[in-house]
Amino acid sequence: MSTTDWVFERNRLAILMQDHPDWPASLLAAACGHSLSWAKRWRRKILNHITEQGPLSTVLQGGSRAPLSRPKILLSSVRDAVLSFRDQLREVYNRLPGPKTLLYHLHRDPVLRQQVQELGGYLPQSTRTIWQILKDGGRLPQRVKDHHPLVRAEPMTLWEMDFGQMGQAFEFLVFADQGTSIQVDTHALAHYNAETALLATAQTLLVNGLPERISCDNDPRLVSSWRVDGYPSPFMRFLLCLGVTPHPLPPGRPDLKPIVERMIRTTKHECLWPQRPATAAQAEPILREKRRFYNYERPNQSVVCQNRPPYEAFPNLPDRPDVPEMIDPDQWLEHYNGFCFKRQVSAQGVVSIDRQRYTVGMAYAGQRVQLRVNAPQQCFELVVKGKTVCDIPIKGLCGVRMSFQDYLKMMVEEARSLDRLRAIKKKMIKRAKPTR
Repeated sequence: MSTTDWVFERNRLAILMQDHPDWPASLLAAACGHSLSWAKRWRRKILNHITEQGPLSTVLQGGSRAPLSRPKILLSSVRDAVLSFRDQLREVYNRLPGPKTLLYHLHRDPVLRQQVQELGGYLPQSTRTIWQILKDGGRLPQRVKDHHPLVRAEPMTLWEMDFGQMGQAFEFLVFADQGTSIQVDTHALAHYNAETALLATAQTLLVNGLPERISCDNDPRLVSSWRVDGYPSPFMRFLLCLGVTPHPLPPGRPDLKPIVERMIRTTKHECLWPQRPATAAQAEPILREKRRFYNYERPNQSVVCQNRPPYEAFPNLPDRPDVPEMIDPDQWLEHYNGFCFKRQVSAQGVVSIDRQRYTVGMAYAGQRVQLRVNAPQQCFELVVKGKTVCDIPIKGLCGVRMSFQDYLKMMVEEARSLDRLRAIKKKMIKRAKPTR
């Protein structure tokens, strides 16, 4: 309402008070159509004005809208003094003086106090004002946040995979496409190991086709070894033989696979935590329904989806190649051609790569050597002090093509043996620990 409207309402209240002097404030408020507090306040003001016998029009105008106090002026000389004290007192205290120390010296400067009094300014009393002066004066380093936008891959060419965990109840595995934010597949199990992770990945590839690359954590269930020159795990060799390039990420860098990280968080907040499945068997249908809702109905706020469901944003996805019927089990060597495994020769003249032992000779006992992969010849080139000494055939190769089912069985068996070996090592480490 405008000022004129409010003056009219107050005048109507005064007329009602004159016609009905015995009415309480509640009846006056109901008759005017305003709140009880408004009627009480203006009834009191009007009665006080009538008692003083002044003109009624002055009180109906209301009070002044002018601020009761003017904002204080912080003089430029005060700002300069704060910055000067900050620089000069560093040598006195052998440290950077804080805001309380600066306030102490600021209020004890007689020249500055007299100048502020003459010009009508003020000296700051709060440390917040000191911090703001230091920040504006460039005395506080500002944290620079560089935003590096994610360069999206082509649709259905780069998948991200990661494990999520619901306490001690179960784990779930999520596959996400980086280029479209599509939730490709989900699996749930009480606990994943190298064998079950490989089987879940194989099932996803059989249903959805083959991407070009798969990004994953440096998880021992997937890469088997944290070492840079570690032998490729069954999972890695399985993908390479299918024509998919695995891309294990460095430790502590979840930002390199942000799509699946956010997808796991969304799955927990919107699906698993509200419904609280107790086992992996109960979680499977919940995750399946959530995947359908996520891809077809839930609006996605990512840059590529533009607040639309992923399958609505990308209605025409490219066809991905199917899993081949025949597999070359030694195809992974092409990816590692020229790769060097660094090892130290034992006292018996032997080095170990994966679970195979290679004899290089007693003459190199105790020395650091390199075994360089020669994929065309399917051998290791023994390199000692930069010179190639001899060729050593790589053990454990098949040499013949086989069907996908037979190859999957062979890799699952290798993954199972890897789990058994890891369990034995854990028991040995546990026994070796001293008991108190």
